[in-house]
Amino acid sequence: MAEQARKNILQTFEELRWDLWLAVTAIGLTIFGIVMVYSASAAAAKPHKFLISQLAWAVMGLVALVVLQRIDYHSYVQPRFIFGFLGICVLLLMAVFLFPTINGAHRWIVFRSLSVSAQPSELAKVALVIFLAWFLSERERHKELDSFAATILPASVVVGLLAALILKEPDLGTTLILAVIFGAMLFAVGAPTKHLYKLAGVGLAAGALLILRVAWRLERVKVFLDPESDPLGKGYQPLQSLIAVGSGGTNGLGLGLGRQKLSFLPAPQSDYIFAVISEELGLTGAITLVLVFGFFLWRGLRVGSRAADRTGQLIAIGITTGIVTQAFFNISVALNLVPAKGITLPFVSAGGSSLLVALASVGILLNVSGQSRRIAD
Repeated sequence: MAEQARKNILQTFEELRWDLWLAVTAIGLTIFGIVMVYSASAAAAKPHKFLISQLAWAVMGLVALVVLQRIDYHSYVQPRFIFGFLGICVLLLMAVFLFPTINGAHRWIVFRSLSVSAQPSELAKVALVIFLAWFLSERERHKELDSFAATILPASVVVGLLAALILKEPDLGTTLILAVIFGAMLFAVGAPTKHLYKLAGVGLAAGALLILRVAWRLERVKVFLDPESDPLGKGYQPLQSLIAVGSGGTNGLGLGLGRQKLSFLPAPQSDYIFAVISEELGLTGAITLVLVFGFFLWRGLRVGSRAADRTGQLIAIGITTGIVTQAFFNISVALNLVPAKGITLPFVSAGGSSLLVALASVGILLNVSGQSRRIAD
């Protein structure tokens, strides 16, 4: 009986030969996020509301992770599914304008009866990854990667449509993430360098125009360069964030003992949660978190390098790039390394749709890794 039990355990382990470390990292970050969201929301009128909401979204995200881990990614890398998914995303991105603004932006679809809101732009990132993985794989198969008209132009139209709708919200941060995903997947598939340079030039020119021609964005850049020029106005957020980061020292003030979250630091449970982590857990905790995201990047790219086919490779690279780029932007905002953007820290910040989509995306990554192992075996 003992021998049979041992064989059953070993067999079960063999069936779970997808990237276990990747799953553990994502789940660990999620649990850590639940703790930090509760700590960061201490000054909120109903701190338990954030905790319960984060727990609920985490459970739904973990269910999505388990379900998608079991679904063959080839089953939805099909034109009918892809264009249907893109169509739904476009409709949802247009539907946000039917709802009232929140913090001056149309980013959320709000279900008032459930007290729930969701950002369609989170889905758009996954839809773009799946589309590009399929489209670029097909162009490579037909030996048309070198063709600007057959490959770069059509892909740019899809990216441009999603980006334009997200920019209209307005949400420049998520638009930049889409651009980074696009560039990373083109580079990974081996698109000609000359095309990448052209796209980079167009992207930089468009970014400059979006900043120089929009007064409030230009003002945000000026404040980023010198936040002390308006310490009680536009420079308030970055200064309070830097105070929180600096107050933590090496080992932090202690979990739950941060002071800046007490009505000083804006959005401490979402946009500026890294500042709370730095204050309460110190430089040690902050660096550890950065290293964990670095580990996630390594495991995600490793999944891509071992994928069974080009489509799986591109899906892994696209998803990993999107999550890590978002983490980079969020952390950089807290450290005032880039101008302020309303971007959450994946798995960690309060933000239901962000957490749900991030965990679901990890489920797709796990399916890609599981298939590569089975084929290798």
